[in-house]
Parts: sequence; structure tokens; C-alpha cells
Amino acid sequence: LGRLILPRLQLVEIEDQAWCPALLRDAMTDFLRFFMEKVLPYSAAAPLLARALARMEEPRVVDLCSGGGGPWRDLVQRVPAAGGPAVRVRLTDAYPNLAAYARLSEATGGVIEAEPEPVRVTDVPERLAGFRTLFTALHHFRPPAARAILADAVRRRCGIGVFEITERSFLSLISMLALPVMVLLATPFIRPFRWSRLLLTYLVPLVPLAVWFDGTVSCLRSYRPAELLDLARGPGDDRYAWEAGVVRSASLVTRMTYLIGVPPARPG
Repeated sequence: LGRLILPRLQLVEIEDQAWCPALLRDAMTDFLRFFMEKVLPYSAAAPLLARALARMEEPRVVDLCSGGGGPWRDLVQRVPAAGGPAVRVRLTDAYPNLAAYARLSEATGGVIEAEPEPVRVTDVPERLAGFRTLFTALHHFRPPAARAILADAVRRRCGIGVFEITERSFLSLISMLALPVMVLLATPFIRPFRWSRLLLTYLVPLVPLAVWFDGTVSCLRSYRPAELLDLARGPGDDRYAWEAGVVRSASLVTRMTYLIGVPPARPG
């Protein structure tokens, strides 16, 4: 029952909406980044990224839909340790959390950089060159948009990695019930400190409820590996090497789903 796959539902997440106040959105993405830094659910992505980046001889990473910065503070160390290059990462988002990005840039000595202008994943500027990554993000998009995101990477001959820690299963949905409690416990320790985060967590508990709601919707919108491959193998360069699968994270009940796409080597 725990691994029974549910049908995919294209529901709406609060964080995606233009009407979502920036204070609430930043509080939500700050919690998700804090969670990723402490629990390390994406540590299993390091060897996959290391292999793809080494194959392409590409040290530049353009992280799309970065939210509060995602797992990159940990991965900039894990990827080289797993045999990949010493990466430099540029964080991008349609609603960039610049305070969080500045803190990550300072903590990593500039290895992680921020793109200050809004970047929509369906319209990535050509100047942002490098291997593209999306963490806990592709499920936000309907299949035509998700296919367009992957196709644009193919058109630009960019490698791309998609990673998700949500699944369409009853077990994942049940695990989301712990999120409000985790928000309540974690909030005093999240940096940068914001009074607004405390107010929206304890006085008016919008952050715990919104994080739980979006987490539940994320599970119901998640793609399975076979579905990711189907999205990737649309019109485009059929010489691209695509790999999809699921790996277990030692720290979580849920697992990490991934899709990696690498372009063919250039002649000569």
C-alpha cells in the first residue's frame, strides 16, 4: 500500500502563484533550504552529477527554480568528492530569494553565485551556460511545459539533471503530515533571521500550513521515471543519453527520483 502509485494530478501549489506574498514565499523556501542542509535528502545526486559533469568536462552549473538555494551548499563539496569537477553554481528563480543566495555565496566563498534577475525555466537566457539542474521543481509543470524545459536543454546542447524527493504514493502523502511540526521546530534556527518568519509561523501559522499543502500537492504532481523518459524522448536530438531511475536516501523514508540527460560529444 505504501508504494501504491497514484494517478498524477496537476494541482496548484501556493508558492507558484504570483499572488503569494514574497514574505510567505521566502519563508517557505528558507525552510526547504534549511531542511535540505540538515537532512541532506539529495546527497544521492552527487555521484550522478559527478559522472555527467565529468563526461561533459563541464564545471558550470545553472540551477533552475532554486527557491531558497536547495541542496547546493552540500553538493558543491560532494560532487568533486565523487569524482566530478570543482563546480561553480549559479542559482536562478522566477522569484529569486536574494538574501538566501547572498548567504550561500558568502558561505561558499563565491562558488555559489546568484542570478539577480528573475529567470523562468521555460525561457532560460542564452548567457546562462552550463549544466542545468532542477531540484524538487519539474513536477510544478504540466507535461507540455516539462517537455519544453527538457527540449530547450537539448536545443542548447546543455546537460540537464532533474531530481525529486516526492513520489505519488500513500507513503509519501503520509510523510507530508510531519512537515508542519518540522517547520515549528526548525524556524528559530533558520538564517537569515526574519521577524516576519516568526510571525507567519507562530502567530499566524501560514508557513507550516502552506509547506504541508504544497508538499502534499508536490507528491500528487510528481513524475515517475518512465514518465520522465517519455518527456525527454520527444522531438529533439535522439543522440542524447538519457537515464532515469529511483535511488534511496538513507536519511528519508521517501526516495529520490532522477533524470539525467547528456549531449553527444562534439567531434574532434
